[in-house]
Amino acid sequence: MHTTIIGPPWLRGIVIVDPDRLAGTLICGGGIIGLIGSVASLSLLLGVPSFALVLLLGIYSFRRRKEGRLLAGGVLWFAILGTLGAFPSGFALFGYGFLLANYYFVAEIPVLGMALALAGAVIKLQPSRG
Repeated sequence: MHTTIIGPPWLRGIVIVDPDRLAGTLICGGGIIGLIGSVASLSLLLGVPSFALVLLLGIYSFRRRKEGRLLAGGVLWFAILGTLGAFPSGFALFGYGFLLANYYFVAEIPVLGMALALAGAVIKLQPSRG
């Protein structure tokens, strides 16, 4: 969305981004990256459904709606829940030993997806602008 700004010449080329679209883009990007990371880390029971819901909520929250803040709350919950499935912390507690170092690298991919989705949700949870 381009707007005409009256002022100094260096301000006339600024493009204003709609915060709802930016939030939706970040949430969808986080959902896609989280899905890829959940499949790579074999978190099929907790990670894949959670990040699929994050992606669907991101698609639905792309525009300004009354229930946008509620959807952002759901994104917060499901993104964190999906990331927890990538880290089998019980392995060390129950005597299975530690996993290979490569697995911990793969398990960081859902964390990146969670970070993007949470950034979009925080943008969406900001009070209305106008």
